[in-house]
Amino acid sequence: MKARQRLDAVAPRRFPGFIRMMLLASLMMQVPALVGASERNWLVARVFLIHGVFFAFVAVIIGLATMNRMPRIAERYHLVTLVLIYALLPVVLATPLTAIVPGTTIGAAYFEMLSCLTTTGATLFDRSPELLPAPLHLWRAMVGWAGGFMALVVVYAILAPMNLGGFEFAEAAGEGRSAASLEEASSRLVRFAGDIGPIYGGLTGVLALVLLMAGDPPLVAVSHAMSTLSTSGVSPINGTQNAPSGRIGELAILILLLPAVSHRITNYTDRHRRLPSFDDPQFRLMLISVLGVTLVLYLRAFAGAAEIDRQHDIAGSLRAIWGGLFTSLSFLTTTGFLSADWRASQLWSNLPQPGTILMGLAVMGGGIATTAGGVKLFRLYVLYRHGLRELDLLTHPSAIARQRDGERLITRAGARIAFIFLMLFLIAIAAIMIALTATGLGFEESLTFAIASLTTTGSLAGTLGEGARYAVLPDSALAILSVGMIVGRMETLVIVALLNPAFWRR
Repeated sequence: MKARQRLDAVAPRRFPGFIRMMLLASLMMQVPALVGASERNWLVARVFLIHGVFFAFVAVIIGLATMNRMPRIAERYHLVTLVLIYALLPVVLATPLTAIVPGTTIGAAYFEMLSCLTTTGATLFDRSPELLPAPLHLWRAMVGWAGGFMALVVVYAILAPMNLGGFEFAEAAGEGRSAASLEEASSRLVRFAGDIGPIYGGLTGVLALVLLMAGDPPLVAVSHAMSTLSTSGVSPINGTQNAPSGRIGELAILILLLPAVSHRITNYTDRHRRLPSFDDPQFRLMLISVLGVTLVLYLRAFAGAAEIDRQHDIAGSLRAIWGGLFTSLSFLTTTGFLSADWRASQLWSNLPQPGTILMGLAVMGGGIATTAGGVKLFRLYVLYRHGLRELDLLTHPSAIARQRDGERLITRAGARIAFIFLMLFLIAIAAIMIALTATGLGFEESLTFAIASLTTTGSLAGTLGEGARYAVLPDSALAILSVGMIVGRMETLVIVALLNPAFWRR
């Protein structure tokens, strides 16, 4: 009995959450090490192997030293652990990058890995991605994929019991008013990881297989599949517009972007085996937004083509429609992939890229409890229904509104909370813009980079033209954007909850 108790005392499940993530990161490093060894790139294989073993050793030592600490406030422990993961884990993830790529500072590598972990996809190597070895591209895609999976599990296991992360007014609200204890949180993490993992990994594997059959090389197929399910947008060839799979691959990616619209797909078993349908307000709002924006983009391109007498080009019209549809859904889900026909439609119409429309889609974001960033579709739906209700009360002050299917999911304080989140989101954009302008950036650049970081849509920088690149930004601007990516991934309400004085009074 005593031996069993001693064994339980040193079990890895007793380690703090951040230490467990360090161990997982060390284990993940062995994958690019094996890939490097298979390609006979012994430098890459040796670097990832040594760093993986080293950080595993460090994690075990720190874990043994801190494993017996019992936090007094579970809520504070969970949120602080989440902040530590996003703030410190990229240092561990970035060390192989600095050792392999000459001239890469730890600050630049930290920004690169934080961008992947938060599923932002902003990269400093957009001009010459072919210079990076294949295992490094795979490492970036793996970190983004793991970051998306972590976001899915954490929102259900940690944030949902605290009525945060989109559950403050939705169907799961009211299940709990405080975070679970450490033991309950651990069991919930294991349960939801077991429920979501097979679906998340299975869809990734299916998409990778389809892209491989469509003509993509193995590295491109696997990376784009991981980037699609995690909405990170990480690509070894600077996006799907350069992929050999063409429209077949884009169609497969378009279908697999739907898990970022509704949480009923990745959490299918926990949602009573219900897939997203027209009774899902998020799915309806996605269709309205994407189809409406696609129509606007087509009419804009057609008007531009008519000015230069190209309106009779049927192939150009079809390319403009498909390019607008794919790109609209990609930016709505904060993935940021561009269609190969997106550039072709611009050449057909002779018009510049509509960056403002893409920024608006990114701000809208995908569904709650998904890997997407932004304000989220359900919050916008709550504000829309509240606006219609207020308009009805202007003409019929004593009317009793009939509740529709989507409205039954909204709590009484739903509209107020959604409005508070929207205001906090806009304030965060303004604060980051002010900080970026202090580093020397102009208004348009500051706005675009601020929205890109807070919505975790790193490819928005491409809407500014060829001159706007993360690699040319000063270190102070990259530090500001790093803070923005953490806030955007964790969401402003979680940051406010973390700063709540009630968490620190004891």
